[in-house]
Amino acid sequence: MAEQYSILSVLNSWEERVDKKMKAVEVQIQAAGPTKDTIARVADEFRTFRELVFDMLKLLRLQIGEHSQRLDDVEARSQRKALIIQGIAEVASEDCTDVTLGICNAKLGLNLTGASIKVCHRLGQQTSTDHHRPILVRFASIADKMKVWRAKTGLRGSKIAVKEFLTKSRQSVFVKARQHFGMRACWTHDGVIHIKDPEGGRHKMTTLDELNPLMTRYPKTQGTSPAIVKRPAAPLAVESLKGTKK
Repeated sequence: MAEQYSILSVLNSWEERVDKKMKAVEVQIQAAGPTKDTIARVADEFRTFRELVFDMLKLLRLQIGEHSQRLDDVEARSQRKALIIQGIAEVASEDCTDVTLGICNAKLGLNLTGASIKVCHRLGQQTSTDHHRPILVRFASIADKMKVWRAKTGLRGSKIAVKEFLTKSRQSVFVKARQHFGMRACWTHDGVIHIKDPEGGRHKMTTLDELNPLMTRYPKTQGTSPAIVKRPAAPLAVESLKGTKK
C-alpha cells in the first residue's frame, strides 16, 4: 500500500505542476504581441514545460516498474508450491486429485497422499474434446512439490510434462527466451528463468529488462539459433612464420 500511495502522490504533484505551467503559458500566449522577444520567451517556456513533462513521466514509469516488480515477486512466492501438469487425458466427472496422485505415484515412484495436495483442478474452459486442459496442482508443502519436480524425468518419452507455475510476466519472458535461444537452452527453477547462451555462459533472470540485453548480445538470424559474434582474429606475429619457410 505504501508504494501505491507514493505513486498517487507523484501523480497528484505532477498534475498540479502541469496545470500550473499550462496556465502560465496560456497567459503568456494571450498577452503575446507581435514582437520577436515575446515569441522567443513563449517558445522557451514551452521547452521548459516539455522537459518537465518528460521528466515526470520518466519518474512515473520508474516507480510503476518498481511497484510491478514487487508485485510479481510476491505473486511468484505465493506460487512456489504449485506445478502444472500437461498431457493428461481429460475425462468427464474426473477427480483431478486422484488423477494427479496416480501419475505421481505410479509413474514417478512417489508415495503422495491426498493430504499432499491442497488444490487441484483443470485450467481454463474446455473448448474441444481433442484438447486436454493442463492441471494446476498446489501442494501442501514445498517439500512435496520438489519431490515431483525432481522425479519429473521419469515422464520422459511420454506425452505428460511437469512445468512450473510462473507468473504471467515471467511466463512471457520465458516464452520469448525460448523463441530466441531455443527450447534446450532455456529452463526454469523455483520461478527463475535460466538461459544458456551460445558461448556456454549461464544467466538467471525474471524480467524483460534483463532478457533484452542478452538477446541484443546474441542476435538471432532468420530461422537459426543465436550466433556468437565472432571477433576478428589477431594478426600472426612475423616471428612465428620465420621458422616455417623451407
